[in-house]
Amino acid sequence: MKRTLAGYLVIVVAFAVSLFGQNAGADEHEWVTIFNGRDIEGWEQKGGEATYKVEDDCLVGTTKPRTPNTFLCPPKSYGDFELTFDVKCDEALNSGVQIRSISSADEIPAGLSEKDAKKAKKKADGKSLFGPQVEIAANGNAAGVWFEGIGGWLLDPKPEVTNKAYKKDDWNSYRVLAKGETIQVWVNGTKISDGKDTRTHFAKGRLGFQVHGVGQKTEPLSVRWKNIRIREVE
Repeated sequence: MKRTLAGYLVIVVAFAVSLFGQNAGADEHEWVTIFNGRDIEGWEQKGGEATYKVEDDCLVGTTKPRTPNTFLCPPKSYGDFELTFDVKCDEALNSGVQIRSISSADEIPAGLSEKDAKKAKKKADGKSLFGPQVEIAANGNAAGVWFEGIGGWLLDPKPEVTNKAYKKDDWNSYRVLAKGETIQVWVNGTKISDGKDTRTHFAKGRLGFQVHGVGQKTEPLSVRWKNIRIREVE
């Protein structure tokens, strides 16, 4: 009897270990690495003429004078998701990452205010990108969410929190969770933004890694990203 019970116990433990391993593997495979650290094949540049290259396993965007905001977009669109990345941005440069963003008139959702819809139709030329943008900046705006291309904050910046969390001269780890209307943003483990985007009604769209326009400035400024991962959520 003891041998029989011991045998059953071994089987149960083995099954549990196997099941745990399968579940752990499934969870692990939910995450997708967007940037492979080697190339940006299949990515699409929109907006201005800033330059992008791969250097030391990083995606590096560098300014160019007299050109508007520039965006580099992975090929896939996302709706509800969790996004993580590390970023290091020159202190004099403002950057950001677009989420759920669009570029064409047929992508404009219903529900925009008359004022926003008018601006969106003018912006929707297929050449640039507009929509919610998670801010990257050393001026206290980091992790706020801006309505790129239309104007105005969707989730106001919180400089009193951001200035303690954001590292001006070092790498910063971002986490973005977008589910339904709710957008949450963490910087280096500190939650900065947590609210509802009730203005854009953009439920799905592209990511865009931004190099902000710098007007007439000729000094090259850069922003670097690495460890870019995403998983879709329900």
